[in-house]
Amino acid sequence: MRNDRVVLVTGASRGIGRALCLELAGRGRRVYGTARTWPEAEGTLPFEAIEMDVTNDASVSAAVHRLLESEGRIDILVNNAGIGLSGPVEETPLEPAQRLFDTNYFGTVRTIRAVLPAMRRQGSGTVANVASAAGKIGIPFQSHYAASKFAVEGFSEALYHELLPLGIRVLLIEPGDVRTAIWRDSEHVNPANSLYATALARFHAVKAREMGDAAEPPERTARKIADILESGDRGLRHPVAGMAGLFLLARKLAPDSLFLWAVRRNYR
Repeated sequence: MRNDRVVLVTGASRGIGRALCLELAGRGRRVYGTARTWPEAEGTLPFEAIEMDVTNDASVSAAVHRLLESEGRIDILVNNAGIGLSGPVEETPLEPAQRLFDTNYFGTVRTIRAVLPAMRRQGSGTVANVASAAGKIGIPFQSHYAASKFAVEGFSEALYHELLPLGIRVLLIEPGDVRTAIWRDSEHVNPANSLYATALARFHAVKAREMGDAAEPPERTARKIADILESGDRGLRHPVAGMAGLFLLARKLAPDSLFLWAVRRNYR
């Protein structure tokens, strides 16, 4: 990869997005990271911090326009912005589920639509969508989150075919458990009188362990993603972090009855 490649990463104020911006900037790339807001005391960063709300058409268009005015091109787009949500389907209002999809799915679509004209004119580019192992594995009490990532998976597979003749590469990054704040900061629907209280308590205990010290540090995940971006690999799916590769292989090869039993057993 040439050092003058221009990279746009969404959801860059924390977690995987921030670690990826730092990793790519350290490799000499021209990196622009976006977030809805940036802390005033952020200090000097080795990448350009841009305010952009992926749920707002005007905000996305303005940020991409600003970047193109400055650089003239976008070589790599990493759609990393995402939020979480947990709770029983029966007890979760539709509004938080709609907000989740507006960020995780439609936010990805908005940003791609804004960037594609420039990549099409260039005749080259890479679109990397950060999905999740939960985009292939339905997780109890994270039904809407899994559905949003399933949507990103299907969308990206279709987009792969659309953009291949244009010289634009589409990658699906499928992280497993990464030690970020997404679980802590997720909206958790857990009413005091929940009909699912006992099962929810067991589920939360398992997730707290999975997303705690046992999870992979975001810096390590970022290095793996950067290696994929800088490789010539044109394969669509790329599991990263923890046991994602093994779990997704098991999902592909194991009979449904066996795999679903294993998921139930894991989340108790």
